[in-house]
Amino acid sequence: MIKYPLYVTLDTNIFDANKLDFSKESTLGLLVNYVEAGKIKIVLSNIVIKEVEKHVIKSSDSICSAFRELRKKALSIASEGLLEQVGIKPDALFLNKIEYQEKCLGVWNKFLESLKPEIMDLSLVDLKEIVDDYFEIKPPFENNEKKRKEFPDAFIANQIRERFGKDKIIAIISNDKGFKKACGRSENHVFFTSLGELYNTMNSQEKEYTAVLQEINSLIVNYTFEIRDAIKNEECVEVHGLSYDKDGIESGFNYTDFEVTSIKNINFHVRTIDEITDEIALATLLCTADVEVECSYEDYDNAAWDAETRTFYFLQARTNIERHRARFGIRIELNRKENNLRIIPFKVILNGDTLYERFEVREDEELYDAMDIINQDREDLGLYSLDKYADYLEDDLVDSSFMNEIIGKFERINELYQKYDTIAAMYDELLSVIKDTESKEIVKQLTSNLKDITGFPVPADLNAITAQEKDEIICWVDQSYERLYKLSEQKGLPDNFKYGDTIEIQNGLEKYQFNIGEFSGIATAGDQEDIELSIKDNDGEILGKGRVSLTIGYIDFDEDGCASNGINDSIEYCYEDIAKALENIAELIEQDIKNEENIAKEIEKVITTE
Repeated sequence: MIKYPLYVTLDTNIFDANKLDFSKESTLGLLVNYVEAGKIKIVLSNIVIKEVEKHVIKSSDSICSAFRELRKKALSIASEGLLEQVGIKPDALFLNKIEYQEKCLGVWNKFLESLKPEIMDLSLVDLKEIVDDYFEIKPPFENNEKKRKEFPDAFIANQIRERFGKDKIIAIISNDKGFKKACGRSENHVFFTSLGELYNTMNSQEKEYTAVLQEINSLIVNYTFEIRDAIKNEECVEVHGLSYDKDGIESGFNYTDFEVTSIKNINFHVRTIDEITDEIALATLLCTADVEVECSYEDYDNAAWDAETRTFYFLQARTNIERHRARFGIRIELNRKENNLRIIPFKVILNGDTLYERFEVREDEELYDAMDIINQDREDLGLYSLDKYADYLEDDLVDSSFMNEIIGKFERINELYQKYDTIAAMYDELLSVIKDTESKEIVKQLTSNLKDITGFPVPADLNAITAQEKDEIICWVDQSYERLYKLSEQKGLPDNFKYGDTIEIQNGLEKYQFNIGEFSGIATAGDQEDIELSIKDNDGEILGKGRVSLTIGYIDFDEDGCASNGINDSIEYCYEDIAKALENIAELIEQDIKNEENIAKEIEKVITTE
């Protein structure tokens, strides 16, 4: 596992291998991003810096010579006057070597400054050690024919050993086997043959982490019911009714039994990714939930103790209702091949730290035995029975403005999906035309039409397109066709939905999830339950939130039997952000289609010409 920041040093051959390309998006240029992100600290030998400077000057001179040769060849073909008449100035090709040396060195120095390197100078070099290595024919002095080149390698290797010792980790980027030998096989030396190999190793960690996080976030919402069932079955719940203060004084209730009667508002997020392999990943979720439990205990405090029989008389069983805001961890195992999760058995501890409400259920209230009577009274008063609110929610949802507006958004997205089919057919036809023709004119015309399209492989010379360049264009067309075909074949969005649904929405390579929460199933007169709505992207980031608020009505009566207080049953839909998020997704899809349609028009011109 790489620990950041990682010290990195580069051999001169790495700069040469990347053709001294210091531009922002080049392989070398990416180093700056890692430095700015704090993941890499660059350490360079002053010898490497001098060698790169030398190579920069040599490359600058070669460039000037190449332009001068081009000028000479152009003038051998046409007169200077003709070239100037068509806008070519031959003298502009006669580059001043000193001027361009300074310009190229300026580019190098600016890049070097952006790396913020620590520079190892000759004060780190142990000359005696190098001389001993030379006479003992130790690396890099095995090849006696290259003594002049081997001495710089020996100096640089010695600088690295002296600077980092045997403990500090240093990533050494070099494709010179002799230089690697000179550095030695210390455990703190990590060798890479190229920057690409270093980046791949670093990004394998990042990509694995991100991919696992995305997979878990996309899957875990489907396991809410399993978590709820585990809690409701009481297999993983412990209720600690007794608590102790700092002096050890006991208070509370010694419960003999309990029953979970309600679980609401389950929320979770990934706290840590604990392990990643090719097949599985282990992660820990931090979860919260509102849990209601019915707890039983024997009331010894109000019983009579008979010392002779050593027995309690008038011992009664009592019941408390406790409401807790529980916080607990859940370890999950992600099967990366089958794309599913396994919930590893977990514990939910309910105690004084999680308790926010407790009340006693007295026997004369007959709370649960009288439920049928209560429900009948509610219906007589025009309220829903407490066991009918799930049906109330579903019935109201069908004809709600919420359902109608969201389905309208779905229909728009489905109509957009169908347009991908026509565009994919155009790519398919183009693919057949390019493969069947030996003429390079069609490839040339296609390139001319699509050269400004991001990602299109533009040949170096339109008049001399190589077979490899043609294959790259065919590959691009084929990949574009596959992408569009998959989009055209994807499953359309449904024409309805219900509570508890998770609906996946595709936009090119992006996926979104529309999550509709579920009613807890527990209805208490006067309560309000918020059922969450959300749209999340692939990373689990919330793009839009909403809620469906259910108010469970009630009516109180005064001593004279007249209604004194109460509220009606009601459902409120708050979905403006959800509708907006869906509209934004539709606009992104529409923009993608417009871009593809513009490309398709250019493709059609090529096919028509052929």
